[in-house]
Amino acid sequence: MKEILNSINMTSKIVTVHLNYSTCPGIYAFRLAENIDLGIFGKSGKIIYVGIAKDSLKNRDLNQHFKTGRTGSSTLRRSLGAILKTELTLRAIPRGNENDSKRFINYAFEFNGDERLTKWMCASLKIGYWEDVNFLDYGSLRELEKNLIIEVKPTLDLDKRTKKYNVMSDKLDELRKICREESKNYK
Repeated sequence: MKEILNSINMTSKIVTVHLNYSTCPGIYAFRLAENIDLGIFGKSGKIIYVGIAKDSLKNRDLNQHFKTGRTGSSTLRRSLGAILKTELTLRAIPRGNENDSKRFINYAFEFNGDERLTKWMCASLKIGYWEDVNFLDYGSLRELEKNLIIEVKPTLDLDKRTKKYNVMSDKLDELRKICREESKNYK
């Protein structure tokens, strides 16, 4: 665990500063940048989210979490959007089309609001990673992720394996429920 956390700490930078982001599989962590206060969810330096990229860190982190229009496929974006809903004037909408069974659970935000969320993330979050250069099987990678989550207790963690360790999970669930309900009533 120490090796993974050390790597995350050493590679932790604002996303726009990462010039040669890893294309290996691995584990990544988002933390709040200097002078950022997310209220009860954390202050500068706090790791708020941990995840795995089973194929490519670059594709998972830069092409999903930091892309406007990708909120419906990013737990991190949905959680941050729920927390920052009022501050960024975000309006939740259903994801995808009517055939998408998860269109309300995995809500999105209207485009302009989603852009504001992306800008906030680019300015306010640092991302660090550990490269899985041995290409562990998916189950082993998930076990490492679980152990890291238990150790650092990220406040945006809602993974059913580790949610019980997050003292903020109920509050985060409440905020996300507001967005789910708003997306159901979207016209």
